[in-house]
Amino acid sequence: MKHIVEIENWVRRDNYLYFKNFANPWIAITSEVECSRAFYRAKENGSSFFLHYLYAVARAVNEIKELRYRIDKEGNVVWHDTVDVISPIAVPGRTFYTVRIPYKDDFASFYREARHIITHIPHDGDPYATDKAIAEAGDYDVFLLSATPKLYFTGVTYTQMATGHSMDYPLMNAGKAITRGDKLYMPIALTVSHAFVDGEHISQFFEKVQAFLNEIHL
Repeated sequence: MKHIVEIENWVRRDNYLYFKNFANPWIAITSEVECSRAFYRAKENGSSFFLHYLYAVARAVNEIKELRYRIDKEGNVVWHDTVDVISPIAVPGRTFYTVRIPYKDDFASFYREARHIITHIPHDGDPYATDKAIAEAGDYDVFLLSATPKLYFTGVTYTQMATGHSMDYPLMNAGKAITRGDKLYMPIALTVSHAFVDGEHISQFFEKVQAFLNEIHL
């Protein structure tokens, strides 16, 4: 469910009015999370490490209200009770297909639903069908996480729509996990609108992802 923000009574009114007309109001930050427990837990039980960290990221986003602010197709500033994750999934013989995975608080339920969606991708479908459906609905109650598991990086620059376009949901990329000492570290790049999100919220995001990676299990 979405809720319309009353700009004049909003605690972020001044921030929003200041940044909304910037040609580039985005903040892009890359940091690492220590993912050893989640990686080896997934390996031991034969489950997907990708879905482990996808859940950790989705839960972190859904626990931080500032990451759920959007501008809908009518131009209203809104916030959503929950947001889903969209992710481009590699398809053999093609490039990728973007899937939308509903957010669920419970990891086991999230994992089952995500696994089902990913294993039932149509081989002849439009890879951007999900993106187009989201744009047509105009609520943008999602965030994006791409994965580049073969590449470790220290920064990512995302493509962006035209200035003023309402597609302002968080954009993320998770890179290759590398060994440092006896632990694994994975970079996560995060791009968000400064009209909605400050450094404090970005710090909270990485702290929560780290905590959830340490605790989740099937």
